[in-house]
Amino acid sequence: MKKVAFRRYGTAKAQSGVALSLATGLALALAACGTTPNAATLPAAPGIVSMQDESKLFAETYESIIEYHIEATHADEVTLTGLGQLPVIDPNLAVSRDGKLVVLRRGIEVWSFTAPAPYDSIGWGTLTASLLAAAREASPAVAAVRTDKLDEAVIGRSLAALDPFSHYARPELAREWRAARDGFGGIGVSLDTDTGMRITDVMAGSPAEQAGIRPDDRIVSLDGVPSASMSSDDIREHLRGPAMSKIMLGIQRAGLERPISLSVQRAHLVPPSVTLKEQNDIAILKISTFNQRTGPDLALMMAKAHREIGGALAGIVLDLRDNPGGLLDQSIEVASQFLASGIVVTTIGRNPESFQYFAVPAEHVTEKLPMAVLVNGGSASASEIVAAALQDSGRAVVIGTASFGKGTVQTVLRTSNDGELTVTWAKLVTPKGYFLHHHGVVPTVCTANLPDDANANAILQKTPVARLIEARDDLNDTEWTDLRAACPAQRADRGIDVTLARQLIENPMAYSRATGGSAPRLAHNAPTTVAHNLAAGINR
Repeated sequence: MKKVAFRRYGTAKAQSGVALSLATGLALALAACGTTPNAATLPAAPGIVSMQDESKLFAETYESIIEYHIEATHADEVTLTGLGQLPVIDPNLAVSRDGKLVVLRRGIEVWSFTAPAPYDSIGWGTLTASLLAAAREASPAVAAVRTDKLDEAVIGRSLAALDPFSHYARPELAREWRAARDGFGGIGVSLDTDTGMRITDVMAGSPAEQAGIRPDDRIVSLDGVPSASMSSDDIREHLRGPAMSKIMLGIQRAGLERPISLSVQRAHLVPPSVTLKEQNDIAILKISTFNQRTGPDLALMMAKAHREIGGALAGIVLDLRDNPGGLLDQSIEVASQFLASGIVVTTIGRNPESFQYFAVPAEHVTEKLPMAVLVNGGSASASEIVAAALQDSGRAVVIGTASFGKGTVQTVLRTSNDGELTVTWAKLVTPKGYFLHHHGVVPTVCTANLPDDANANAILQKTPVARLIEARDDLNDTEWTDLRAACPAQRADRGIDVTLARQLIENPMAYSRATGGSAPRLAHNAPTTVAHNLAAGINR
């Protein structure tokens, strides 16, 4: 199943689309000067798999890149780039192409292979596996690298040359990423393995909480096996398991002479991504990432704020600072909870399937209270979509510093070895028509370089930085650079951000000025720069 994600630190989400298909007949003959290595002759390197499995992995990787990447490329280009990793591992190795693909060790030819056609992803996949087998036989340094890590390094080098966000995760890491975004079977505890398996946190509503497990408890045994005899990875894997399955834990608790035994039934858990903090009549909703529960959890937290604050609830602060992004559908769901209608974001790429409009659902409940959105240099991808949609529509005041500017979409494909291939396939376009990539979200009220005790009233008297919002789709690169320079991206969660949000929400005139009105288009031959006008407080 193809998955679409916004990723800076590795997140993804399934969406309806085209399943990756690959021909299964990967055993293609290769003309070579020597004997082509096969599964029977592969050396016993750590983590070794059959050459057929490796061939399939590389073939589906090349096919996916050719089909989905935002820039057109050939299988031969991707392959040769990735094989450049071999001299990094062993400087005595070299790979050259002159009609044939040749592996050299200390300048002496070791193997040579006839190159397939440039677009033949299956042929190049088989060739890659064969060439890596030859490199293992010729180089002890290469042979010492675990097969899955070598494959990851070769594929990773190929993808890194395409763009900063395309990458590959070997199965071990891919499973962790899937657990973070889609959930996992477990009991819901966080462990500090450096202090004797001490439980640092218990997820609300989790099986662990229901069983009475508390923070600072220590796990001393799992199903009768002492935790001291297990590695931290073993313990994590043992705690996880299919939902409804059980695990017997030995828990040492302060004040008790002997450990207690608890039978805990695992459940499907999704890490919480939304927290609520109430400050008098303001609901501050912090979203740390966008996983499959973010939209529903946000709705639950909003309902809780209404229930607890009641009619006195004056407004909402949506805190997206340091939110690296996440799932496409959840960013749409979050933005839609505050928008009555309209387009949230558009995606544009090379693959025809990448041309998509994501709109607010026709029938849904809309939160209408005044709101502010907090962003900083760590706000990326899905968080930028939400901030831009609310800013472009005039629905919210954006406060903070310029966001990261990661405005691309990745399609995530599960590979045949249970790993994941992430390929950039589209760019994001905001409702006002400008690209998010590199540009990001420039806040309406800028707090860059401001201390927490800055004069909030004085700041709000200045012209909001993003009053040029109506002109941003027409800015050239120089003007975009000036606009971002006026409020540079910074990684900080300043108290002044929340102070300004509260004052805006509680001041209808200031709030209306910050969200309303359309600005004239910025003339490209303007005698002064955007940054100068903004710094001088000129109302354009």
